[in-house]
Amino acid sequence: MKQDKGDKIIQKAELKAKKAAQQVQIASKKAEAAKQKQAAKAEKKAAQAAKNAEKKAAKHTKKAEQATKKAQQAAQKAQEKKAKAAAKTAAKAIEGEDGGAEESAGKKKKAKKKLLLVLIPVLAAAVGAGVLFFLKGGDKEPEEVLPEPISAPMEYVLAEGEVPITALPVTGDQVLVYREEIAPEPPEEPESTDNEEESQKNGEAEGDEGESAEEPAAEPAEEPVGFTKILYRYEGLKNPMGLISAYTALMTSEDAGFSVVDEELLRIDSPEFGTSGSVQIARNVPAAEDGTGGGVHSMLLSWGEDNCSVLLDKPEGRVRDPKPETPDAGPRRGLSDMEAIHPSKLGLEGESMDAYELIPQEGSVRIGGKACMRVNIYDGNSQIAGSYFLSSDGHLYKLDETVNAVVELEWE
Repeated sequence: MKQDKGDKIIQKAELKAKKAAQQVQIASKKAEAAKQKQAAKAEKKAAQAAKNAEKKAAKHTKKAEQATKKAQQAAQKAQEKKAKAAAKTAAKAIEGEDGGAEESAGKKKKAKKKLLLVLIPVLAAAVGAGVLFFLKGGDKEPEEVLPEPISAPMEYVLAEGEVPITALPVTGDQVLVYREEIAPEPPEEPESTDNEEESQKNGEAEGDEGESAEEPAAEPAEEPVGFTKILYRYEGLKNPMGLISAYTALMTSEDAGFSVVDEELLRIDSPEFGTSGSVQIARNVPAAEDGTGGGVHSMLLSWGEDNCSVLLDKPEGRVRDPKPETPDAGPRRGLSDMEAIHPSKLGLEGESMDAYELIPQEGSVRIGGKACMRVNIYDGNSQIAGSYFLSSDGHLYKLDETVNAVVELEWE
């Protein structure tokens, strides 16, 4: 009896264990199914996103191709329009300004033949340009080629055999130095005159009549005149303003011989140095014994927040002092005018200047930028009644000793 009861307990336990195992198996299957479903959903979503991105990219590519095609078509139309205009201009030049009403039939045939000869290469060039445009995909601006950095120079040399110039003293690996040469610009070609244009038209007319007009020999191109300037650029500086200021002081010392100058090489005072700016310094260089060399060495020093540059040049002329100011002409009104004025106008007592003595002083005093003659006025007791100044442009001033300043007076 007891054994049957134990067997039942065991059977119940086994049944519970079996059910628990089944539940675990069912839960595992559900979890796996959910995992697969989620993965499939994510994969589908990723595929849809990729498909959308592909469509978007294709749409942008199509738009870009359409824009490129439009640009190429516009460029080709412009080339064709230009070619037609050139052909039209050539036809007018061949037919002449007076038209063909009075020209003979033979001349018209020659003009048409010549027109065809002109149009053929023009149209061929236009077609070739259009083909080349399509092949290249449009004109592209050439990329600017930057010069390679160089080691900071110790000296500047403008020309072989000339005295070198102490270079800008820079240190530090972070500073980049570039050197460029700036060739002088060629001289401008003179504009053609009306006579030259008339001669050209006459030559074309003679060519239409069958006569071979001799073409003038091509003149050789004129070489650029002037010195090839040398530009040094310094980048990555910590204090370019201080560097240029110190370098200017060094080079304008008596030993270096440079001076601060203006554009006309006239000596001027050194400017105030700010965050950015420029200053030009130059010196005269004597010629060698054989007569070569000499002239002027010029340096244009420019600076910014973290960079500066030195432009070396050999301009025409000489470094010189500005002309001294021309002394102002004598006063328009002299002592006789002061003697004739009423004393009240000078702040004096009495009815006539006969009671006073006017004594001009040596030298001159500048008031308002004008040279003024000083005149002391004494009364009958030989006591000074006042000091006055007469300017070169006729202005009259009185010295107010209480404030040590001058006050302008009215003559009338």
